[in-house]
Amino acid sequence: MAYFNHAFCKSFLVGSVEDAAGVSTSALAAGQLGLVSGGDWETEVAAGASLGAGITDLLYLVQGSYRSDILGGNSTHGGYAESIKSKGINPKYVTRIWKAAASTAAVSSASVEVGPKCHPCGENLMLRLDVKGSPALRFLNRNAYTIGDSMGDASTSNVPGLCCAAGQTYLDPAVALAKMGRMMLEDPITKDFIAEGSYVNTISVASAGDGYSTGTKATTGGSGTGLTISVDSLANTDEVATVSVVDPGTGYAVNDVVTLVDAGATVLATVTITGVHAKGIQINTNGTLSYRTIAEVLDGTYTASTDPVGDNISAKLSFKGAYVSTEFDTASFDTRDFYGKEPVQLRLSMIDETGEPCNDCGTAVHVPGTMPQTTGNQVLRSVLLSERYMQNPVHQGNTDFNRMREIEGSKAIIDQVTLTDLYDVYYVQHSVPRFNNPSSTFDNDQYVYEIFAKQGSAQSTDVSELLTTLLATVNANGGAVKNEL
Repeated sequence: MAYFNHAFCKSFLVGSVEDAAGVSTSALAAGQLGLVSGGDWETEVAAGASLGAGITDLLYLVQGSYRSDILGGNSTHGGYAESIKSKGINPKYVTRIWKAAASTAAVSSASVEVGPKCHPCGENLMLRLDVKGSPALRFLNRNAYTIGDSMGDASTSNVPGLCCAAGQTYLDPAVALAKMGRMMLEDPITKDFIAEGSYVNTISVASAGDGYSTGTKATTGGSGTGLTISVDSLANTDEVATVSVVDPGTGYAVNDVVTLVDAGATVLATVTITGVHAKGIQINTNGTLSYRTIAEVLDGTYTASTDPVGDNISAKLSFKGAYVSTEFDTASFDTRDFYGKEPVQLRLSMIDETGEPCNDCGTAVHVPGTMPQTTGNQVLRSVLLSERYMQNPVHQGNTDFNRMREIEGSKAIIDQVTLTDLYDVYYVQHSVPRFNNPSSTFDNDQYVYEIFAKQGSAQSTDVSELLTTLLATVNANGGAVKNEL
């Protein structure tokens, strides 16, 4: 049984890829990655095709160092520009090659929808908002909540009290929700964590796809959830021509790109969100949707109904997470700096006047938020950890750390990373067998190389082609590795 069943990890931050043959490792530019043969220590063609069967030389992933070859301008201290190499890769012992694509953040949202009979005149409708997650815990050392009610107090918080007109039976649900929403937005504790929700307003076809039919389609992608789109007309029989919004969903942003889901599609169509309503109240008047800000509902811009039952009015109040933490850039980067790993999470729930849950007063929906994967914050920490394993210095904490970084060369690495950018990550896993292991105490040594390239960049495409070459070579030499790139 092995004492160590994990893999040794090494990180590469790609500036470019050398895909031509015959380039020596000493000629690789800073940050340039190549697939190198151990027979001549020169790069191989890495354009996606196999290098052939019967390979006897080990292969190496080799990258030109970002560091200069001398330390502090003193030529007696050299060797820091030595290329960075993986262990020797025997194609027979490669077990997996895969990609983890970067993903964007999704904002947490919460909404509650009530019907025309949810607020009888003379009764108080109450709504609780819970703010959870690490942002709230860091700010307050506890989760937070606030309660809004529909009756209100005209003398406090600039929130007007609400009254029914003579003979009125039910309060307009849009007004009741707006009143509660205003109280929550003015709560001194929770106001910095939330903002009024937004709804998709306008969209346009980004790519027409193939194999589509008209009708309502679900969507995937973007920073929100719940958007459904109608394909109104087609071009060339099965290409999406015109679209319209059916359900605007929540949490989306301008320039989000979503994919239309259709079982018959052979080429997927995409739609760009070109406009959103930054308005927290959705009003459904007998099937017709309209949108208002909380302020517009309460300041008279919206004309409230005195007979919401007869007018068949329902309303939805939505909030989205809006907390932004303080973070620092690369100039003063420290691996101990905080960076967000969990978004603020919101939950709305209806309660009665005693504070007990009210399950028949409306429908509450919670959409969890997610953090982006993989950001420059994560990438830089991984690369610097790999540098430290190679005994390359990275100063932090002391008063002259910035000067020391410049002298020792780690500044050149740190400057390559934008902390807010997203990166695709490629992985290569292989083992180096222990042929002389009579006691069976040790397993084969296992290694994983993580290769970072900016999302959607030419470098990411080039890395994919290089690893496709490695994958094809592995399978041509007795391997059976699945393509996960």
